[in-house]
Amino acid sequence: MLKLNKFYRRYYQGENIVVERNYSSGIWQDTTEMVPNAVINSQISEQAVVIGNGPSRLDFDLNLIKNHKGGLLASKALQSYGCNALYRDFTPNFLVAVGNEIIKEIANSNYTTDNIVYTDALHLLEYPNKFYLIPHNPYTDAGTAAAYIAAFDGHKKVFLLGFDGQDNSNYNYNVYAGTNAYQPLTAQVSDNKWVADRTILFNTYTETEFIRVTIKNTEPIPEPWKYCSNFRAINLNQFALEADL
Repeated sequence: MLKLNKFYRRYYQGENIVVERNYSSGIWQDTTEMVPNAVINSQISEQAVVIGNGPSRLDFDLNLIKNHKGGLLASKALQSYGCNALYRDFTPNFLVAVGNEIIKEIANSNYTTDNIVYTDALHLLEYPNKFYLIPHNPYTDAGTAAAYIAAFDGHKKVFLLGFDGQDNSNYNYNVYAGTNAYQPLTAQVSDNKWVADRTILFNTYTETEFIRVTIKNTEPIPEPWKYCSNFRAINLNQFALEADL
């Protein structure tokens, strides 16, 4: 189960991570290293969009996010947080990568040279000078981690685009299904842990509103989310209006 506490970037100086562990005389001894906060995120507005890789996002032109001006004085400017292989097709403000194969792919590309990519402590050590640490190092899926970082950065409204879930045991609802680091289109994929972890996230960051965006908003909502007072669902047209796209 995801362990999560409510923290915010404005108070975050960095943290110690374990870089080496030795077992001697029946005792584990850890060597730690301080990883300072290397991201200063002074966002103009308090709203963000997390871009997942569910097929519903294919009905939305991501360039509307890339070119978003945010209305008068950028009061509604969207910061974007993306997940895993999204970088192949779109460059968000921040990318979150979870999983050995996709992290290896990103590390071997030129993407990290000019872009911020978050990952966990283990992969941070495996690929020095490539990635940024997910604050407080929660071990969860990329979508949950990206939404967590958006809340951690202080956004009060977080849109969740392409968070389709898995309602068919023989179909992988992912636009990158069958490509490197992803299971085949016909794979059996469960979203039980994703649902559980995001429920914990919603219930932790109660002052942040999480808004799932789907094509028509007729898709089923996971039962636990219905009891989260800071969660709601809208369709693409409503998203365009509310985010001033």
